[in-house]
Formats: sequence, structure tokens, C-alpha cells
Amino acid sequence: MDETTRKVKHQITTRPVSPQAEASVSGRVSPALTEPIAQGFIEFLGGPLGRHSAVGTQRWWTPVRVFTLTSLVFLAFGFLSKTNCLMGKRGDSGVGLDWSGNRQFTSACYNDIVPLYGVYDYQNGTFPYAHSWQEGGITRYMEYPVLSGIFQWICALIANALYKVVDLFPGHTIPQVTVYFMVTALALAACWTYMVRLVADLAGNRVWDTVLVAASPIVAVHAFSNWDIVPALCTIAAMHSVRRTQLVRAGVWIGLGIAFKLWPLYLLGAYLVLAIRGRTIAPWLKVAGVAALTWAAVNLPIALKYPDAWREFFRLNQERGAEWTTLYAVTQRMGLTNWTPEQLNAISLALFGLSCLGILWIGLRAPQAPRVAQLAFLIVASFLLFNKVWSPQYSLWLVPLAVLALPQWRLLLSWMVSEVLVWPILTWHMMGEEKLGAPGELLNLVVLVRDGFVVAICVLIILTILGYRSDKVAAAHAGRDLLAGPFQSSTRLATPQVSETDGVDKRAEEAHV
Repeated sequence: MDETTRKVKHQITTRPVSPQAEASVSGRVSPALTEPIAQGFIEFLGGPLGRHSAVGTQRWWTPVRVFTLTSLVFLAFGFLSKTNCLMGKRGDSGVGLDWSGNRQFTSACYNDIVPLYGVYDYQNGTFPYAHSWQEGGITRYMEYPVLSGIFQWICALIANALYKVVDLFPGHTIPQVTVYFMVTALALAACWTYMVRLVADLAGNRVWDTVLVAASPIVAVHAFSNWDIVPALCTIAAMHSVRRTQLVRAGVWIGLGIAFKLWPLYLLGAYLVLAIRGRTIAPWLKVAGVAALTWAAVNLPIALKYPDAWREFFRLNQERGAEWTTLYAVTQRMGLTNWTPEQLNAISLALFGLSCLGILWIGLRAPQAPRVAQLAFLIVASFLLFNKVWSPQYSLWLVPLAVLALPQWRLLLSWMVSEVLVWPILTWHMMGEEKLGAPGELLNLVVLVRDGFVVAICVLIILTILGYRSDKVAAAHAGRDLLAGPFQSSTRLATPQVSETDGVDKRAEEAHV
């Protein structure tokens, strides 16, 4: 036993620590040793850990506090990136929003939060599903799932109350919608920061991978483009609950996530693969059943009282065409296709269904059971690649899943940068050719580059599942999947050789089971 091991063992035996802290002390993986892209920054900070350093003994600057501060910094960047769309000016009818000169496109500050405030009549506190308007001869309603609409409405009620205070200052030029955006941004920032905390716990001995979530460039661009942070939190919270074998809570989180956005439903697909493989269907049925009941409890009151408004989300998704940054839109701009919404629905559903069957086959045929994060990323990424709608902020869904599934820093950062580049080019293109907007060929290029990175991540994950590549995450946890929870018996991976210095004692290894 070398001096480093003796020193850490002495600290463990001389002061009480939790099992989680003990495991972190013994097996935490330093990015300075595994990620070349992190080495330069670590050298800037003072260099890697020395031979006699004691990992995990810092009482204040713990990884979670570092990630929290980092998240707040990048969330601040995200807020600043939208500020040019929050400017107001005073006119005869009071203070209004100033989007003159197409600033929402020229400065790439567009977000759905600001314009929908007026569309849904939130300035008057109107309950969203009780509101309708005429558009093109069609009666339109709130187009978001139930919890998304209620979340927006609550933020609006708070903002409207606060704006009465703002209006006491004579001559101000702050629009009411700006206060609404600030309230919404504060709520979304709290959700993202808490989600980062959960990701840090799920990352286990590779806790520093969480910095890719906290400092993601996608957050600096799309944190406040829409309300997609909330379903992402619900998904990660469900994974965290499954890890702790809290199946009822996991089902509640998934049900709430589906009530915000449909995609958290696909997390059940990841657990289904493991349940089939390990013949542990009962836990899966429990999670799925609670999720269905939670979703129904949230949706039924609105569906019964406002049936037309409740159906609007489903109607619009059936009738809308291809979104700007999908593969279908790329082929349309190239003049190769001109599919109707009905054809797009059939094609996208068929491709996604085939991809899910492929993921199931891979999961069942793999020599060792895949990890939950790997399966979840593959399913959600397949949905985005083959769906007819991929709003750029949807990429936030993939960030925590990618970090947990394939923590290769250079690849993930490259993908995130490509995601960031899509947004300004898209808003430039949306100005139109008559206003010197970006040509469609340029938008096609960045979309294909973005899609190429996502496909590359999927390919590497599949190769890892099939045993052609080593799994960094499994190797850092003695071959176990920390996220498996009650599926642990069916997901035992090949245990790598662990030297004496990789674990202080047997208790540190058992703490992560």
C-alpha cells in the first residue's frame, strides 16, 4: 500500500463521512488523466493532483458547488443572449416591446417566451386553455401540453403582480412582457441548476463530467428560448429516483415530464430494454403505471373542461410541416422532396419505430447489458433525427443524457458548438432572401454537420454497447451501472481489474451499488 492510499484511509477512519463521500474519495476519476481537452485548463489552474493529494476532502469548493456556480454563469450568458429582445419604448398607448429592425433575427435573440405572452393573453392573467383566437379562419388554442401551459400561466400571474410595482416609477421603458421573461428565466434557471446537481450525483466517480452540462454552450444560447428545461429536469429526476429504487417517485417524475413535453416518455423505453433482458418486468410496470396515472391526473381536468384546447397540441403536431432544421426541411430546400404533413407523419413514425426496434435488438444482443443513459440517449436522439420537428432548443434534452452516456469531452464539446452555430444561421436565414438572409445552402450545411455529430455519438455508443470499445463510465464503477436501480441484477457489466489504489477498501466499492 503506497503513501497516498494510507493517507486517504487515515482521513476516512479519523473523521465520519457518508458512504457516498467515501466512495468519491476512493475512486473519483480526474479529467486531467482521462480527457486531453481538460489538461490545458487544469494546467492553467495549477496542474493535476499530486501523488500525495487527498481527493474529496475540500469542505467548501466541492464539485457540486463548482457546478452550481458554473451553471449560474452560463445561465447568465443565456439571459444576456436574449436581452436585445427585451427592450421597450414608450408610446401613446404606454410601454411596448421594441422589435424594430428585425432585431429578433439580426441579433439572434428570438425566443418563444416573449411573443406567446401576448398571443395567449397572459398580460390579463387569462387561463391559457380558456383562451382562443382566430387565425386563417381556424380557431386556435394554447398549443402546449397541460403542465407547460400551467407553468407559463403561473409565471405570468407572478410577473403581472410584480409589474404593478415597476409601473410606479414614472417614465420607465420596461415592457410588461420583459418582467414575465425575467420571472420565467429565474424559474427555468432554478430547474436547470437543480438538474445539474442531480447529474453530478448520477455521474458517480466521474463527477467532473458534469461540467459539460453546467458549462454547455447550448445553455448559453437556448436556456431561455422555450420551456424545455423543465421536462429535462423531470427526466433526470426520474433517473435519479430509479437509481435509489424509488419507483413510485420515478413514475411521478416521468408522468409530470410527459405532461410538459412528450419526450420523457421515451425514458420508459430504456428501462423496458433492461426489463426484458433481465426478466424484471414488475419494476417497469410499476414505473409505467404510476407515470400513466400521474399524466392522467394532470390532463383529465383540462381535457374534460376544455376539450378543444386540450386537443390543440395533438392537432397541430399532426398538421404542421417540417421544421427548418430537420432532415426533411434540408431535402426540401435542396429540391429533392416535397412531402405533405401526412406523408411526413408516416415517414417519421416509421423511421423512429424502426430505430426503436434496432435499439431493442442491440440491447438484447449485446454481450453485456447496456447502461440506462446509453439507451436513453439513443432513443431520444433517434426521435430528434427522424422527427419532422427539431426546434433548436430541443438539443437541451440531449445534453445531460450525452454526458452520462458517452463522456468524451472533445466530441461532446464539438457537437455542442455545432448546435450553437445552427441558431444564428437559422435566424439569419429566417429574415428571407429579400432582406439578405442567409442562403438555404448555408443552413443545410450546419444542420448536416450537427446531425453528423449526433450520429457519430450514437455510433460510438452502439460500438461501446456491443463491446468493441471500452466503457469509461463502467470502468470507473467496477463494471456497474449506477443508474440501473432495481434492474441492477440484469445490468451487471464486466468488472475491470482494479488495483489497490483504485479503491481504499471494499466499503468504497459497495457504496455505489
